[in-house]
Amino acid sequence: MAKTIPMRWQTLADTPKMVDALKGQHAEINGCSLYYAMGGTGEETVILLHGGMANSDYWGIQAAFLMQYYRVIVVDSRAHGRSSTGDKPLSYNQMTHDIASLMDHLGIAKASIVGWSDGGIQSIMLAALFPEKITRIFAYGAHMSLAGLNQNFGGNKVVSSFLERAEEEYHRLSPTPDNFDQFYENVQQLWKWKHDSAFTIDQLSSIRCPAWIVDGDRDEMINRSHLEYLFQHIPDSSFMLLPDTTHFAFIQAPNLFNAALQDFMSVSG
Repeated sequence: MAKTIPMRWQTLADTPKMVDALKGQHAEINGCSLYYAMGGTGEETVILLHGGMANSDYWGIQAAFLMQYYRVIVVDSRAHGRSSTGDKPLSYNQMTHDIASLMDHLGIAKASIVGWSDGGIQSIMLAALFPEKITRIFAYGAHMSLAGLNQNFGGNKVVSSFLERAEEEYHRLSPTPDNFDQFYENVQQLWKWKHDSAFTIDQLSSIRCPAWIVDGDRDEMINRSHLEYLFQHIPDSSFMLLPDTTHFAFIQAPNLFNAALQDFMSVSG
């Protein structure tokens, strides 16, 4: 009997290894020790923001690709990865201000933002709150309200694999490795109860930079209707679905994802 090979959207590829040329360090930002790594020599800067419960290593393939042409920065969000929780509650608003403050700390006047999931939320918030800092945004699998999240995602095999991996990676990377249970609870509250990035139509309509609303056509976590809502209300936006991929397309189909990023970066900002 022939062996059944899972489709790419049915599996969670390994977390990539971050390219060695990106040198990691910490900066004291808004009361927390924020980890970031920077490399590449291009004139334009691209900042990659990961999803909730993850860390910047997930961008390893995209960072290696983009740094051929751009200065690339990856960041571990507050309380995630190698960054500390700090003295402020975890919120989308705080994480967004952390990125704006990091840009000031590094003397970066303007950057393009590529964000996945919670990082995609931050990309949209940055474009609205700090328009002078943002060239363009690539928001992958973002939800800007509780209505955007499929609350039944917990039973999905790929998501379950990610959550199990997230615990192992937290214990290995975090400066507070024994605090996973509290970290998990804080992120779950953001996703399901205390979502603080609910933007009005007026706020979405205030965005003036090119914005790409992107997702996998089989995303387990984000409601398609919500993505269409974002596309309808963000001016100068584009809507793209990557075929046979889920919330994790950047590791399920990295060549496809990178091709979309290359096209995205060609758009005038």
